[in-house]
Amino acid sequence: MFDFGFSELLLIGAVALVVLGPERLPKAARMAGNLVGRVQRMVGSVKQELSAQVEMEELRKAKQEFESAAENIRTEIGSVGDSAQSSLNGISSGLKPWERVPEQRTPADFGVDEHGRPLAGADSPEAGRKAAWASYLTPSENPASVGGGFQTASLHKQAMRRKRDMRPRHRPKPQLRVRKK
Repeated sequence: MFDFGFSELLLIGAVALVVLGPERLPKAARMAGNLVGRVQRMVGSVKQELSAQVEMEELRKAKQEFESAAENIRTEIGSVGDSAQSSLNGISSGLKPWERVPEQRTPADFGVDEHGRPLAGADSPEAGRKAAWASYLTPSENPASVGGGFQTASLHKQAMRRKRDMRPRHRPKPQLRVRKK
């Protein structure tokens, strides 16, 4: 702000000593220092606010650029999606509807009735495999012997059993006892 040399400060100090005297000079110097400090803090805060305003303006500009770029990308993706949808519709319209749907199968196709029990006159290879597999199952796991559905209950029981077996067993830790004499 102001440039004061050493000789000028020495001259101001000598004049202040003569005018104020040795008793009031330390108080006046302290007060002058406080005022200069307040002015410096005020100037610093104004500078900081101005730089914050400049940064905010730059951030606003960057935000607007980013939003415009995002909108451009969004419209491009939408146009690509629309073109892909139209080409997919063109391909699928050429197919016959019965070619797109898989063949429906029933439990009788696998040699079992709706409860999972083998059919009486089923001699197909699938029925043979089903009967062979049922021989390996325990009675609680075999839905044909229990009369349940397609093993949904037994699969649930097996999962619960596995979960129970994986739990750590609680074993109390031995406690040491000290005899008191």
